[in-house]
Amino acid sequence: MKVIAVVGTKKTGKTTLVTALVRLLAKHGRVGTVKNMAGHAVDRGDTKRHFDAGADIVIGLGQAKLKVSRGACGLESALAELEEDGMDFAVVEGFKQSSLPKIVMADIDVPNALRRVKLSELDEKTLKELAELVLGLEEWQPMPEKSGQHKCVQC
Repeated sequence: MKVIAVVGTKKTGKTTLVTALVRLLAKHGRVGTVKNMAGHAVDRGDTKRHFDAGADIVIGLGQAKLKVSRGACGLESALAELEEDGMDFAVVEGFKQSSLPKIVMADIDVPNALRRVKLSELDEKTLKELAELVLGLEEWQPMPEKSGQHKCVQC
């Protein structure tokens, strides 16, 4: 599975780029996404009430399936789950400090920045170049577990 993170500050076009990459990469295989939602509630309504009541897993069914798991620890486990589900690509929105390769949409310093773009530059040519960049990435490898540490990356 090839993994790319799209990072930036608020309102810089991260979601716009993520959705465009998903559309282009879906022509080459199965795509999963992970969004950093630090500080957001797990859910609202009845699904949240089930979770708050102590359910370990809540699955919401509708036009899609939403699975909320207690103790799902972070980015590394989410990527492992996408890989287990047979995804060819994972597009991650956020997680600026992760070790993932990144497309950066703001004037910020982050590790493993491959390319910087602005929302105003996201034309079809640039989007195709970014998709090609992802297609050329090496396969993602889970971080090795160190004794006494778990593999969670929260930000």
